[in-house]
Amino acid sequence: MKVHEHLNALTVHELTQRRSLALSGDRSTRKADIVETLAHYLLSGDLGGVWARLSEIEISAIAEAVHNWGGWFDAQRFHARYGKVPTYLGARRYGLSTKPAEPPSVLPLFFYSGAIPDDLQPRLARLVPRPAELAIETLRDEDLPATLPSHVTGRKSEPLRRVATEALVRHDLPAVLRLIGQGGIAVGPKTGVPGAAAVAKLEAILLGGDWYQPEDDLRSANWAGGAIRPIRPFAWPLLLQVGGLAKMDGSKLALTARGSKALSQPLAEVVPQLFARWQAKGSPDELRRVDLIKGQTSRSAQLSAVADRRLVIADALIDCCPVGRWIAIGELFRQMLFRGHEFDVTHNAWGLYFGDPNYGSLGAQGCAGFQILQGRYVLVYLFEYLATLGMLDVAYTTPYHVRPDYSGAWGTDEFLFLSRYDGLRYVRLNALGAFCLGMTPNYCPSVDKKPPLLAAESDLGLTLLRDPEPAERLLLEQIAKPLSANRWLLDPDALLKQSAEADERQRIRDFLTAAFDGDLPTDFRQLLDSIDERATALVDAGSARLIRCKDAAIAALLGADPSTAAHCVRAGDRLVCVPEQRLAAFRKGIAKLGLVLPETPLG
Repeated sequence: MKVHEHLNALTVHELTQRRSLALSGDRSTRKADIVETLAHYLLSGDLGGVWARLSEIEISAIAEAVHNWGGWFDAQRFHARYGKVPTYLGARRYGLSTKPAEPPSVLPLFFYSGAIPDDLQPRLARLVPRPAELAIETLRDEDLPATLPSHVTGRKSEPLRRVATEALVRHDLPAVLRLIGQGGIAVGPKTGVPGAAAVAKLEAILLGGDWYQPEDDLRSANWAGGAIRPIRPFAWPLLLQVGGLAKMDGSKLALTARGSKALSQPLAEVVPQLFARWQAKGSPDELRRVDLIKGQTSRSAQLSAVADRRLVIADALIDCCPVGRWIAIGELFRQMLFRGHEFDVTHNAWGLYFGDPNYGSLGAQGCAGFQILQGRYVLVYLFEYLATLGMLDVAYTTPYHVRPDYSGAWGTDEFLFLSRYDGLRYVRLNALGAFCLGMTPNYCPSVDKKPPLLAAESDLGLTLLRDPEPAERLLLEQIAKPLSANRWLLDPDALLKQSAEADERQRIRDFLTAAFDGDLPTDFRQLLDSIDERATALVDAGSARLIRCKDAAIAALLGADPSTAAHCVRAGDRLVCVPEQRLAAFRKGIAKLGLVLPETPLG
């Protein structure tokens, strides 16, 4: 809308208020005259006197509106950058200030229902320069604090835990796939969610366990807020099912053909696929993991599509997270808001609540803002899924009282936290994350060389030189027998059993080759070569039909006549064997000989 249209939409009283801010000589009472006077002044008059009365924050509001936001003022984005909003434009206050001690703002001359008229924008744009791009505040590894203040009674501070996750996923992905291949993970038949026993098994084979240890959980103090575990063990079965690497087989998970193949594929092929599938089809909704926000399963909640939310966050990571630099979660939220990376979690915040639907509604309490809903959703997405996939490095503390933005809401007095993810303080987009997000064409893994795991003894004995990682122990248990705490014995029978598949034979050879300091010992190499020969001595050629002939002469005929000889082999005096794929051709051949093979009845 243009200046005249905006002015004509005002009452005479509103017009005279605005006229009093800039023009003292005009006393017209007719609306048309006041509109014309104000329009002429705004579009071609001397704005110098009025401009001088603008505060710095008000000038910034005009600058952002005319240069970046198409003439509109976005209070949330403005607050994200400047930390405050001009009084006139804050909280949807578009009338004049009523505070007697506060000089009246002249912003009403320029903003009408939160927008600057179209034909006034070019003039104001010449009066104020375009705002500088909002810099992203990041930190190097050495800049991160070693500790952060603690809000838990009796603690002054707690360590900031830093984890580079590429090494974790390099270990965890094959370890979890192997555990599933052994039939060790039971999940809910409808949800696919692991139960307590499965979570314990998963945590035991993850490098470093879960993000939090049992001693981090303060539920023993009878404080409200719920459990802070599990996170990583909860995420892995869901990621693998959605990614098509695992599927339900009765009450337990089993590897799919794609999952078995993934054991021998590099991370650069598997993790991007898991990420893409989670983006599009991941279930359940991450918000469900924020246990204290109730009402999520009701129709009235009207939750938005999760794929749309995930897409916005992925775009925000690309836009706001320089690769290899730490960014504070608060800074990430600030950049997301200012740069317009926003999404809706619900279309009806009144359907969500704390504690009681009658008193704790998020709509009634104004808790449907970014920090409570969007912010908590982002934390789950980053900490439980992207960090588990090795795309984001994380620095975190326990979640207790870290983000008290909910504390003024009804029913939250005893909350220790709103989500178990509240302790996530910093994230760092790493090389794998950049590759998965399409920011780089190639992935160059950073692999730390491990010290040798094993020393060889006589008669296939093994001595541990260090504590094995969970995945190393899992594989070692499959091919060797423990003799003591640090001595094992390679088991040729178990080794042969595990070596039926070529990929698995190669993985075992690679494991043993990397486990020793130097070359693979001769007796171990000879055993593996022998296993290779025995494992390939027999090949399953597929199903075949064994046919008994009336006498040896007919069997000899079938084995010699050109019509049938190419489709069968003699299997005894009166028997011929016909591969299933040759059966149709064999039937045609015997028809030429005047013979017929009855159909085998089913069942």
